[in-house]
Amino acid sequence: MVGGIRGTFPTSDSIADLGQAMKALPDQWEQGFTTFCVKPSMFIDDLSEVPAFCREAIRQATSLVG
Repeated sequence: MVGGIRGTFPTSDSIADLGQAMKALPDQWEQGFTTFCVKPSMFIDDLSEVPAFCREAIRQATSLVG
């Protein structure tokens, strides 16, 4: 099953908080989801930040669901 995270935007021109959005993963993991979709543009503004963003998303997911 495929799950995912969704960012919440504090203002109309801000990015979402990755840590806040990742809090949804443990519940999905417990329900049997093993693949998670993430849209980087919800959490970063600059394309050059994608590699670091991906590393951070994996780090956070691993710490939350083991």
